[in-house]
Amino acid sequence: MDELLKQIFKKEAKVISPLVGGMMNKSFIVSSNNKKYVLYISTEQANEMVDRELEKANQKLIIDLGLTSKNVYFDTKKGIKVNEYIEGSSLDKADCFDSKKVASLLKKMHESGLLSKEDYHPFKRFMAYEIEAKTFQNDLGEDYKKLRKTLFDNKDFLEKQELVLCHNDAQKSNIVKDLNDHYYLIDFEFMGNNDPIYDIATFGNGLVSEGYQLLMDYYKNPSLEEKRRYYLWRIFVSLQWHNVAIVKHYRGEGKTHGFDFLAVANFFLNNALDAYKGYNSL
Repeated sequence: MDELLKQIFKKEAKVISPLVGGMMNKSFIVSSNNKKYVLYISTEQANEMVDRELEKANQKLIIDLGLTSKNVYFDTKKGIKVNEYIEGSSLDKADCFDSKKVASLLKKMHESGLLSKEDYHPFKRFMAYEIEAKTFQNDLGEDYKKLRKTLFDNKDFLEKQELVLCHNDAQKSNIVKDLNDHYYLIDFEFMGNNDPIYDIATFGNGLVSEGYQLLMDYYKNPSLEEKRRYYLWRIFVSLQWHNVAIVKHYRGEGKTHGFDFLAVANFFLNNALDAYKGYNSL
């Protein structure tokens, strides 16, 4: 670690503390020259899944919009990056948060008129993750099959939506509230053009109800079609992360991250079932 910090900062730097990261990175708060930064070191699987040159270009769009902190180092080959630290807390660790401010943050990105060089292609990604998961666990279960059928029965409906610049992983851990109650996005590995409701759905990673509240704050009076899109995308995202967690479990990455990835996979399957109940209630 000391050699890496020296290579990046060219001066004295030290790790203050690790951050509890997601499934794709190890993260650390680093201090150098009396200033704090966040160091992200990607996992091997993340580097296989993410186009780092595209991520760097997409991150610059968000920096230019003033919706994230400045990037100071980016090794696109190794997936190592450093951004200025935002003093505050990610929403998953905050005592409270303002859903209306989250809606405003996402709208600034969605309505910016900016586009990524690439579309997100959600169903193409889904199939790739599912194929890999099935190399370890061929039968993903009856609940999975039922949920998957609902998604693919609605594939044409979901794919016909207008595409805008999206984060595509706008869960609470990727939104930071600073000490002045300003909200910022972080982590741009999955950015690309997509249906804006996909971002709202990803906010429901913890609780489907929180994503639905964000939908209400975003649209004020969402239509039946917008509600359908929310629940379908929530099912989609949950099954996608379910597959990723299965792969990580069988690859033995639980020890690296300190996660029980089978428990994570089960959590996302239950999350998808909650969204399915919401979909059927419409």
